[in-house]
Amino acid sequence: MRVSTVLTAALFLTPVAIGGAQDEDAVAALIDGYIDQRFEAPDGATEALLKALAQEGTESPEDIETALRSRRAAYADLSALAGKTTAHDVDCYHVDYATKFLMYVPKDYDPSKFYSVVVVGHGGNSSMSAGRAMGTAKQYLALYAPKVCATMDAIVIAPASERGWGPIGYSLCFSAISEVKRMVPVDPDRIYITGQSMGGHLAYRAALLFPDAFGAVSPHSGGYDFAEKGSIGNLLNVPGMSVFGSSEPYGINGDNKKNEAWGKAHGLGWTFVEKDGGHTIYQDALAPMARFFEENPRDLYRDRVYLRHGGTMLFEKTWGIKGWPEHVVRSKERPLKWNRKHWVEVQPWMDGEKAAVQELYATHDGEGKITVTCQKVRRLTVYLHPEMMDLAEPVTVSVNGEQLFSGTVSVDPAIMLNDARELDDRGRIYWAKIDLDVETDKAPKIPLTD
Repeated sequence: MRVSTVLTAALFLTPVAIGGAQDEDAVAALIDGYIDQRFEAPDGATEALLKALAQEGTESPEDIETALRSRRAAYADLSALAGKTTAHDVDCYHVDYATKFLMYVPKDYDPSKFYSVVVVGHGGNSSMSAGRAMGTAKQYLALYAPKVCATMDAIVIAPASERGWGPIGYSLCFSAISEVKRMVPVDPDRIYITGQSMGGHLAYRAALLFPDAFGAVSPHSGGYDFAEKGSIGNLLNVPGMSVFGSSEPYGINGDNKKNEAWGKAHGLGWTFVEKDGGHTIYQDALAPMARFFEENPRDLYRDRVYLRHGGTMLFEKTWGIKGWPEHVVRSKERPLKWNRKHWVEVQPWMDGEKAAVQELYATHDGEGKITVTCQKVRRLTVYLHPEMMDLAEPVTVSVNGEQLFSGTVSVDPAIMLNDARELDDRGRIYWAKIDLDVETDKAPKIPLTD
């Protein structure tokens, strides 16, 4: 990871006020230096930042949230790139894999605006040459970017993956997004992911594993029968538009129709579009997809979330495809996890020698009442934000019919800063959290239609 060293000494050793009450440039530089340190930040970095921000007059949770959501102190000058496709290096944060991503900047690029980011996953397979991956990514970007940018203010990127769209691919996508955030003013709640064929699988997996990173997803000619696999409930956590042909190979159309039937029966809310044709990128579906993205900014504070996963829920090994070099996954130093869905996080619980499949369905009523039904969950964290409820009023949390928490919560700005730094996401903001031990099980029986 290329780490910014701006203000490192001043921030983490002896923070000094730079001038006056709430100097916006100074505040932005302080936050940039903190977040850009990310995995290398020293112990006490968050406490040091809070002190430095207080000296700048940015102390309340409201002010800190506003500062996080504001512009960085500086961005790259992309004026010469308007209307062009360019290639950029990217080092994956979570694994020792480096490649490039292609980026298209719209012709009318205006650096004073905040932009959406649309990630396009290319097709192919999990063992491609670097040249083929770049060539395929370029073809996909050329097909997606014009229709997307004609409909929405977006930077469109296409990472080139020789390693497919499994664990290494996940890290590649997030690492490329982080690079773009340092070049362009990005709205953190308007990041989207799409792709066709193998890239369609990526978009589905993003919905299943990392729904709170994206406003919406749109798989094209990809996916499996997730109802049969038992994971389809995870699609509840993010809006989706699936596009597929009527004569797809590999059973793709049949699997999507099964997902659609399950979704209609359970009130999933996804859109499934069947086109007359085969395994291709349907150009007439791209503008509707972009409109769908525009209509769906990220909703971190939704009133219900669902989680069903097994294993450690942590990127700790690659797929190990024949012909790959040995890759080092930095799971402890730089974790990539999917044990959190929006405002609920679970800790894997060991059932014998392996992690159990954990399942959870949680709702909040907007007035301080949180209800959770779960099984194989023994440790649970609930994150809170004023958009969910009035945090000055009492909160109750009931798990499997037993009230495990009742009272007022303590607001802690360190929570939002830690999240922003660890995930490089200035929009993932929560003011408080409740940690709970769970001793009972109850099958969720998800009432998706409620």
